Amino acid sequence: MAEKKPLNSFAGKRPVAKRQRRLRREKEIAAIQRWAAGKTDEIEAAPKAK
Repeated sequence: MAEKKPLNSFAGKRPVAKRQRRLRREKEIAAIQRWAAGKTDEIEAAPKAK
């Protein structure tokens, strides 16, 4: 998917929450892996991206 470009060349970058979404997904996967390995009894919920 192409990155969105500003409407004029003097505008700053538009904020995109890709990094927060990726970090949250990685934390969720790590929590599931710890649960599957038997290290924890519950799957920890990752905090939502702002």
